[in-house]
Amino acid sequence: MKEYDEEEALSMMSEAVAPDLRDTDAIAEVLDLIYDYYDENGGLEIDVDSDDEEDVDDMSMYVMRYLENNPPRVSFTVDDVAALIRAEINYEQSLL
Repeated sequence: MKEYDEEEALSMMSEAVAPDLRDTDAIAEVLDLIYDYYDENGGLEIDVDSDDEEDVDDMSMYVMRYLENNPPRVSFTVDDVAALIRAEINYEQSLL
């Protein structure tokens, strides 16, 4: 199994959004929030047997609540956040 590389994850996530939203710091903040979500919800990876879309929806709402109070330099919509989360999940799964 390949080791997780944050730079690779950020690159993959960046490709999931429009070019004007490709702010590395903002995307890194979303990545941190994904791991905060995992940590607060009992694990650091998505359960392979769970409904991934439900996980993405829950994580998107978690991230959006944070970003509403701490807006990044770019304005992500909930769809942008979901795309970033899916890209991170795809990156994780590519390591298996």
